[in-house]
Amino acid sequence: MLKLSDPLHEVNEGVLSTSRIGLIEVYRFDCRLIEARIAGNCRDCNCGLLKLSSHGVNGWAEYVVPNTQPYADIVRWTSVFLKLKGLSVCEAISYVRSHAAAWGPVRTDIAEVALADLTVQLLNPSAGHAHEGASFERSRLIDRSQAYCSF
Repeated sequence: MLKLSDPLHEVNEGVLSTSRIGLIEVYRFDCRLIEARIAGNCRDCNCGLLKLSSHGVNGWAEYVVPNTQPYADIVRWTSVFLKLKGLSVCEAISYVRSHAAAWGPVRTDIAEVALADLTVQLLNPSAGHAHEGASFERSRLIDRSQAYCSF
């Protein structure tokens, strides 16, 4: 999976212009359950996954954010991602970049990582994905989540 520090490549591929984002899911987990995967102390954090889907292909982004008021309401905090639904991947990338100031760096980075991951998966679907398999089935993720929302 791509990291937040990886740049989001410029994309002009045909498949990215026609592939539309159809489903957006956000999962929030108890960070103590996944501390082995997180660097540093995360006792006062919210951890989770953003999943963007297009044509049965998924792009994922992991996030760790402070457990503070702006992040408390998962629906309110992630509602900006709703604007991506129905956009092509190219349009979504442009939209995120043009709204970065309003979204703030955390949501912008999370969206860019998920879009970059979705781009890689759409351009090379046979490559496989680290976020596939039984551990990342929706029912299992929901069972382990503190909060979940879908757009």
